[in-house]
Amino acid sequence: MEHVQLILVVCISSAFFISTPSAENFHHQIVGGNEAKPHSRPYIAHLKIGYGYCGGSLISPGWVLSAAHCNGDTVVILGAHDVSQPEATQQILGVESYHMHPEYDEEAAMPFNDVLLLKLSSQAEINEYVQTIPLPSSTMDLPKDTPCSVAGWGKIDQTHYTDKLFETNVTIVSRRLCRRYYPGLTEGMICAGSHSRITDSSQGDSGGPLVCDGALEGIVSFGYDHPPGVYARVGQYLEWIKQTISQYETPDL
Repeated sequence: MEHVQLILVVCISSAFFISTPSAENFHHQIVGGNEAKPHSRPYIAHLKIGYGYCGGSLISPGWVLSAAHCNGDTVVILGAHDVSQPEATQQILGVESYHMHPEYDEEAAMPFNDVLLLKLSSQAEINEYVQTIPLPSSTMDLPKDTPCSVAGWGKIDQTHYTDKLFETNVTIVSRRLCRRYYPGLTEGMICAGSHSRITDSSQGDSGGPLVCDGALEGIVSFGYDHPPGVYARVGQYLEWIKQTISQYETPDL
């Protein structure tokens, strides 16, 4: 399950503006983060997939949105801060069905349409520690420099891991600039990074949330050694999300 643990670099160095990283540097690490206040992101989900893991977002009591490359036999943990501990706030749920975007191709050079819906085996109990996050109200691109944040569990530097939730701030990078580094970038992708070097670091789970103004605007997807990181742009997939959920229930998103 090594492929489910993607790392996104969000610390921009001068190389961001000078040269394009080579394909062998294609990897995915969040750099520049701090431990989140416990349960300050009650929508975030920790997905255990065999021996790997991903992140996700609770978008309704019965549904989690994640990345298609995270597809696998999954256990969903909601209400967690320290995933190494059996916290009383945690809700552990199975998955009834998996719904990858029909145009996702795991063999493609870039993970186009990297979107996955998980129908939970039972509905989450909404409380102080477990809540849903709104989807975008518009299908339009966010303006460049829009402030956002990303969070996840895991790697805090090249050799050390944390089981506690970490977070970092990023801003939206224009599609024009991002295409200098990812020429195949599509309308279904959004880029974000940081314009300051931050020495602290953390790893964000693939499939985890990019949150802007309280809405789920992106899903952690991929990146190179140097930023920006690339996210599946949720606004592009609103209709597919609603259509998929409507096969089982009336969407309340």
